[in-house]
Amino acid sequence: MTDIQKFRADVQRLVKHNRADNNGRYNAEKTCNDIIELFLRETTVPGALPQSCAEYWKRTYIDESASPENEPTAENVDRLGAILSFLENSGEDEELLTDDDWRMLGELVNYEAEDLPLDILQALMGVIVQKGAL
Repeated sequence: MTDIQKFRADVQRLVKHNRADNNGRYNAEKTCNDIIELFLRETTVPGALPQSCAEYWKRTYIDESASPENEPTAENVDRLGAILSFLENSGEDEELLTDDDWRMLGELVNYEAEDLPLDILQALMGVIVQKGAL
């Protein structure tokens, strides 16, 4: 099992527990916030970049959803996993991210560049350039 697959499994457990803890009633907002906390714990990238990426995911895929009360869908969890994969430089599920996602990730990396260790910055920018997002 890869780290990204483990992340997805942890998200599924988190959703299940949040339902059980609320007598079967689902609180999508709390669940999404808990998933973001899990995402932030899973990444090894220091600084504000992971938080910025998580906020982008929530704003773009959760808050703009036609049914936010049912979020996150499996597809949106997979997208967050792909963002985690990008941050961790694993290359897993990159095809799940759109051109707009790559452009935004490029902007976020560029904005946070001065606070990132050089090796991490180089790895992230290499992927961004490869994707043609800058």
